Amino acid sequence: MKKFEILILIILLSFSLVFSQQKPISPPKIDGKLSPNEYQNYANFSGGDFRIFWSIVQDEVFILMIGKTKGWVALGIAPSSKAGNADYIIGYVTDKEVKVLDYFAPEAHFGHTLDEKLGGKNDILDFAGTEDKEFTYIEFKRKLSTKDKYDKEFPSSGKLKIVWALGPSDDPSSKHIKAGYGVLDY
Repeated sequence: MKKFEILILIILLSFSLVFSQQKPISPPKIDGKLSPNEYQNYANFSGGDFRIFWSIVQDEVFILMIGKTKGWVALGIAPSSKAGNADYIIGYVTDKEVKVLDYFAPEAHFGHTLDEKLGGKNDILDFAGTEDKEFTYIEFKRKLSTKDKYDKEFPSSGKLKIVWALGPSDDPSSKHIKAGYGVLDY
């Protein structure tokens, strides 16, 4: 009887190990385009005017923002007062280049400032962007926790408050033409 119990225990442990090992998640390709099944998570705001896709791979988050504009697209991470005290990533596409910039907005949110001008650093690790007739696609990756005091942590799971905005041009200092708030739930 003892040998039979040990054999059953070994079989159960083997099954447990096999089923507890999940297939590793492939990181999205940072190319400024959306490919089928590329991202784990998705949220849609304002009837599709702003869409966000994201995947977490180890200690990095991969994000694709799609905005119905030919101007800039912005994501504010974890605002604590309306759109203030948030970590902003703003991107745009011109004929010559793609820019994805790391900003911080203070509590009162009288604008946003590049992290580097505040004494922080640009924590965008990789980025790309494209445009079509209606939409701007901005794709980037960064660490979940950058350790930069001007960045907010992107949690590996749970809920995250965001603010988003769309600009009328490729000038990130121009006033937004559309904006909103939301929660990413994953």
